[in-house]
Amino acid sequence: MLKFADGSLYDGEFCKNEIHGYGNYRWADGKTYAGQWIGNKMNGKGHLKWPDGREYSGSFLDDKRHGEGTFTWKDGRQYTGNWKEGKQHGLGYFRSSANSKKQKKGEWVDGKRVRWIEDDENTY
Repeated sequence: MLKFADGSLYDGEFCKNEIHGYGNYRWADGKTYAGQWIGNKMNGKGHLKWPDGREYSGSFLDDKRHGEGTFTWKDGRQYTGNWKEGKQHGLGYFRSSANSKKQKKGEWVDGKRVRWIEDDENTY
């Protein structure tokens, strides 16, 4: 286990003195990440959790949410779908609460929802 000067901890694989492979990281503020690393950055599949209860599980590229993933807010709202450079981008599904069985399909661009899509609508 490696402890950094700011109190952060890393337990996992290294390659050429860099965090590389699978590992667990805990920042001094309590945020945690368990997943794949390349060159000291979150890259590949992983799970990121904030101390306030927010969570993201999915793909990362250069420390940002990128590709397929699910983000859950502390109040239970949830987005599952595509991400680009840390923002919702492309098709995704939104659930308004943890207790809701209904989800709405939508399209997001640069982190903003641009429209809802009906189930029978062509999405190509």
